[in-house]
Amino acid sequence: MKVVLYFQPPTKHSDSLKLQGAKRIAQKLAWQIQAVESLPSARGIKDMVAFWNPVGAIVECDGWPTELDPSVFTCIPTVFLDPPKEIEEQCVFSVSHDSSATGREAARHLLQLGRRNFAYIPFRRDTPWSRDREEAFVKALSLNGFGCSVMDPAQPKEDATKLRRRRREFLTSLPLPCSLFAANDETADDILTLAAHEGLDVPEDLAVLGVDNYEPICENTTPSLSSVEPDFLRCGELAALLLAAYMRDGKHFRGSRRRTFGPARTVVRASTRTTAAGTDRTVAKALETIRRKACNGMRVEDVLKLFPCSAPVAYARFKKIAGHTILEEIHAVQLERVKELLSDPSMQLKSISDFCGFTNPNSLRKFFLRETGMTMSQWREENLRTSVESERL
Repeated sequence: MKVVLYFQPPTKHSDSLKLQGAKRIAQKLAWQIQAVESLPSARGIKDMVAFWNPVGAIVECDGWPTELDPSVFTCIPTVFLDPPKEIEEQCVFSVSHDSSATGREAARHLLQLGRRNFAYIPFRRDTPWSRDREEAFVKALSLNGFGCSVMDPAQPKEDATKLRRRRREFLTSLPLPCSLFAANDETADDILTLAAHEGLDVPEDLAVLGVDNYEPICENTTPSLSSVEPDFLRCGELAALLLAAYMRDGKHFRGSRRRTFGPARTVVRASTRTTAAGTDRTVAKALETIRRKACNGMRVEDVLKLFPCSAPVAYARFKKIAGHTILEEIHAVQLERVKELLSDPSMQLKSISDFCGFTNPNSLRKFFLRETGMTMSQWREENLRTSVESERL
């Protein structure tokens, strides 16, 4: 079996999905993906090539303790993921995150909240990706007839205390209610903390949206943080497909050598989950509880306990706000989770029910067939086939 080296920083949370995407394509191409969590020198890569005899490599550029030197990988076909702009020209084949597409996705989500005031807070350092998100977000809002308050970028040698002071001043200057887009989840986490200090109610006064869907942050903020999730899985797929084309065609390759991936979805949590007319917080709490616990065996009866009223009234209140029943909401969350797990080819079908709130694999199989018209194995095979065929490199 052909070996492909995959260099991944040990601290990058997105790498697991990128690696998973590469493995999905590798399975079709009969490759073995060998993950490496150290960044080698020129001599090191030569020794590694001698040891593994790989046919190619995929290299994550961001997150290493030292700056990446693309020239050390000239001895094998290599695709680089998210190379910095200053070295992008050295990375002949690359896949990069389209931060402008992420900014547009953020605008779409926040515009749907029906508010007229918007704001953007950049990353703590002045970076190209933060500026790209800002520019696309502001432009999308302008296209729809809205302005946007933008906080000034980080100042040279600005310490954390001064930055937080400026952020607090910016928050208190905003007209309310306001929908705010933060450059990433780390930035949004700080904004939620500052909003609480300033007595701002989230999401009624300030709806907050981040980027990356980094669950250790998003699931542990108060309230939980909505976030645009980049399609890291697709990034890994594109890298493997591009590498396959590079290995096939070599110097005669005529396709685009630089590919991009955009957002996969916006994961809606409490920080942007505004209810109709902002009046029914109990329904908002029920929706958030279902999102968190539907895959832990939550039943309709458990949700009804959140309502200080009779079951018929609770059913009516929920459907009026959500547009569907409590059971349909539980099933929607479960189905999304099943599909996520099916996207991982290493996950055994018989094990998936344990992570989705079903009592046994047979119950899950019947549910999935009823909801999608396909068996789980058919859906997995179709999903993998579509990923391979959607890019003609």
